[in-house]
Amino acid sequence: MLSYPARLSPGEAGRIMLTLPDVPELVIVAASEDEAFAKAPDLLDAILAGYRREYRPFPLPSDICGAPHVASRRFEVPAAVG
Repeated sequence: MLSYPARLSPGEAGRIMLTLPDVPELVIVAASEDEAFAKAPDLLDAILAGYRREYRPFPLPSDICGAPHVASRRFEVPAAVG
């Protein structure tokens, strides 16, 4: 499946913000890391579905060593063209 590295940042009032540097449309603010990561795959799939409807290529995942990842439940890594 398609998987992107995530960034976690402290938010206001003790909340956590999860973002994907490669998919800037994905921003989640949650009460905990677990809650943020639980919500992220569904939001990622909705965003990627929008990319597909608009005929936009999926962003390539960055290689951020040690970063936690959010994986799509619906979309796979595109096959290499060549």
